[in-house]
Amino acid sequence: MVRVAIGLIMMALMHGNCYAQSAELLRLRAIEQGKHAKKDFFKDTSYIDALNEIAGSYYTISADSVFLYANRARDYAKNIGYSRGESNALRQLGNGYRLTGDYTNMLYSYHEAYSIAEKIADYRMMGKTLISMAQSYTDMKKNDEAMPLAERARFFFIQTADSINLNKSLNTIGEIWYRRKQYDSALLYFKQTTQVARAIKNESQYIISSNQEGKVLYAKGQYAQALPYYLHSLDYFTHTGDRMLVTMSATMVARSYLGLKKYPEALTYAQQSLRAASTLGSLIEIKNAYCILTDIYKARGDYRNALQYMEHSKRLSDTLVNDQMRNRIARLEAKYEYEKKEIALREQQARKDALNRDILRGKEQKISFAIIVILFLGTLTFLLFRSRAAKQKTNHILKAKNGEISRQKEEIEDQSLQLLLNNQQRDKLFGIIAHDLKTPLHSLRLTLDLLKAKALSEYEITGVMEELRQDADYSARLVGNLLSWANSQLKGTEVVPVMLNIRQLTDYVLVQFQKQATDKKIILNAELPTDMAVYADKDMVLLVMRNLISNAIKFCRAGDIITITGKMAGNAIEFCVADTGIGIKQDILEKIKEQKIITTSGTANEKGTGLGMLLCREFVELNHGMLRVESEWGQGCRCYFTLPAAL
Repeated sequence: MVRVAIGLIMMALMHGNCYAQSAELLRLRAIEQGKHAKKDFFKDTSYIDALNEIAGSYYTISADSVFLYANRARDYAKNIGYSRGESNALRQLGNGYRLTGDYTNMLYSYHEAYSIAEKIADYRMMGKTLISMAQSYTDMKKNDEAMPLAERARFFFIQTADSINLNKSLNTIGEIWYRRKQYDSALLYFKQTTQVARAIKNESQYIISSNQEGKVLYAKGQYAQALPYYLHSLDYFTHTGDRMLVTMSATMVARSYLGLKKYPEALTYAQQSLRAASTLGSLIEIKNAYCILTDIYKARGDYRNALQYMEHSKRLSDTLVNDQMRNRIARLEAKYEYEKKEIALREQQARKDALNRDILRGKEQKISFAIIVILFLGTLTFLLFRSRAAKQKTNHILKAKNGEISRQKEEIEDQSLQLLLNNQQRDKLFGIIAHDLKTPLHSLRLTLDLLKAKALSEYEITGVMEELRQDADYSARLVGNLLSWANSQLKGTEVVPVMLNIRQLTDYVLVQFQKQATDKKIILNAELPTDMAVYADKDMVLLVMRNLISNAIKFCRAGDIITITGKMAGNAIEFCVADTGIGIKQDILEKIKEQKIITTSGTANEKGTGLGMLLCREFVELNHGMLRVESEWGQGCRCYFTLPAAL
């Protein structure tokens, strides 16, 4: 009985008090009616958002109203292709089905809402849907299934810096630990929610969180410690005029005093609970008040009054038992339908997995011939380098260069044995190898022929060597990017996050590009605090910084400036590599956003493949960040990316 009372208090707290909801509904209805009066209102995304907010505000008030507004929002959103509004509407429908105990439709609605949010990468909506699903699993006592959903939702809310929903996810995790009777773990999370609520100055969230702490203390038998939390909530709900929560809070205060054997105080609050419940007309709360009065009089030895209230409680139990039995049967039937639907979804996913495996095997066979060709060409290249050894000093230098190129080619060959690329990316890879590696190899072969024929002077050899050095540097960067990309596509990249001082890391990268920038008369600036730190994989961050700075230099002219800055953005740090160069044309910028490989030349005809930008995006996302590019032709370029801050 005590656990039921506590649960009812928490459910009511999670959805706010009635008077606050009424005021909010009036405000939202006024907004909705104002937008409805406008022309083509059904095409207005803000109108659809208002419908979804109204549906959410009706939660715990009227399931029929939830369905009415959520269905209307879903239809309008679907007609105009507003995916976020459709996802939110499906989530509200799932909440409505949860109220009515229709687990089958609840499951379907939540999964559809999450699928749409995932397609548009709306992390906040994904997190809110996961929280709803986690709470549903908790209702069904499936705590093991609920925990990973709540943890994943917490990650999304951290990424989007959503403090209110982060608090809900922490509260849900704490509730799961509480249901498992691991009270210390539950109390740890509830204290975190209290701190967050205090920090954002949200009084209702603070009351929710502090009552959760009191709930754990009461369950552990620490009645004296739990009592202040319940007294605080009782005072709060008395002032807001919420009779339901006054009744529940007064009951828990009475039970805490009973646990402390302070019977006069327990009796005072139990009678207050009974008066509030009678005014409210709630049979369940009247019965709960009778039960606590029975327990108090029994503890005092007043068996006459104890028997009287026990008889009152029994009469109400007989009245309620039939309704409870009908509700239980309905829930069991709905649970059976839900489990059948869940099994069907698992079977459907298994069929999809089998189909994907068949497709993967087909792709492996298609690329086998391509791998053999790459191995054959690589072997010929290696033999050519070995057969061109010479005795002169210049030839020894060339041999060293060739050995470096040969080593890098062997690394490509080793990596290519493991590549399981799809057809489109494989074709792009062949185009890069054929176009960008053919030219330096051809130049190298021609130079070797000239040296063999002794047709070059010492001065000419020096010039040729500089060109070969530049070609070798470009080939090395290309090979490095190709290896990183192939490795991530084949077997995935293991992320090893550590705490990094971003200023020191940036200075290290800038030193590598200082000569290249000086040759083009470009200024490099780093405007970063010396104590700014991130929590990410060092090698991946270095690759991202090198590629973005290299791209900036490539598209800058003499006198242009490249600036690296960083600032806090919630629980992450947003970095910007900005330049005053020639910028990017709109059609090229669109292709970059679509993650296509684009081959371009720089202001000094520097080569490029576009593969580096793909790696930057992938490595930033692997480190729980996001990357975006902004540019206007002739107005320079700004590359933004985020990394988790080292808190």
